[in-house]
Amino acid sequence: MYDDLRKIIIRRIVYQGQPGPEGGSGESRKTPLANKWMFYLTLIPAVVVVVVLGAFFFSIVLAIFVAVASVIGARLWWLRRKFRQAMSAAAGKNNELIEDAEIIEIKEDGKNDRKHR
Repeated sequence: MYDDLRKIIIRRIVYQGQPGPEGGSGESRKTPLANKWMFYLTLIPAVVVVVVLGAFFFSIVLAIFVAVASVIGARLWWLRRKFRQAMSAAAGKNNELIEDAEIIEIKEDGKNDRKHR
């Protein structure tokens, strides 16, 4: 009953001058030279448009990348600057200057003996 709805019908239209499926002549289909030139004449402007649009969108993506990178760079610079100011302020409070220090750890029997020089 519903088997007719599931059928796939494929039709092939054979024009005059083209070999049919049972023709067996082995000739390849040749497109006229005018059709090839028309294809190339329409392909060249299409390629130019695609290249121009690609360059346009690439420049937009590049500009967004540069903006984001500069914001991140500015933020890192600002944090580094604040960190250096905090370190210099902390060093200003402690006027003690350590010129030379050396810590040597000697492990003996699982104990840590520290000698300070």
